[in-house]
Amino acid sequence: MSLLYIAFDILLIGYIFYSWYWQANIDYKARFRSSSVIWALIFLLIGFYLDYFTDPTLLMNVFIATFLLMSIIDGVSGLAKKRLVVSGYFKRTVKYSDIAHVTLIAVPNPKKPTVMAIFQTNNRQAYYLRFSQQISDVIANIRKYLGSNVGIEVQSMM
Repeated sequence: MSLLYIAFDILLIGYIFYSWYWQANIDYKARFRSSSVIWALIFLLIGFYLDYFTDPTLLMNVFIATFLLMSIIDGVSGLAKKRLVVSGYFKRTVKYSDIAHVTLIAVPNPKKPTVMAIFQTNNRQAYYLRFSQQISDVIANIRKYLGSNVGIEVQSMM
């Protein structure tokens, strides 16, 4: 079992450094996606409930700590110089050349402006980010990174 924890620890630490690299390159940040932390806590609670973590060892503690750190880092997303940085365990970045269409939805929020941006790729996958800026600022920043060849559709929830 300790060999399994060593393998998972190495994989998670490698993924953490990969995510930190892309997080450091974000120029235009989206809102933090707290669902990544919530899902990690749910998985850990299920693991504790099913007694997978009954024998506390150093390797298991490192695994739990790196898993939680990975979920916190994974919640950070935005627009970097070369790629779109998204929240996801299996796909962390999307090349700008793969993005075919962007849909922006202005969400009514009396406290602060909120815009949901749905980035659709050429192979019909969709990634969404939330921004806490006015829709005109979001459009200007997306145009700066994607250029004018990608269509942007603006919708409203009203």
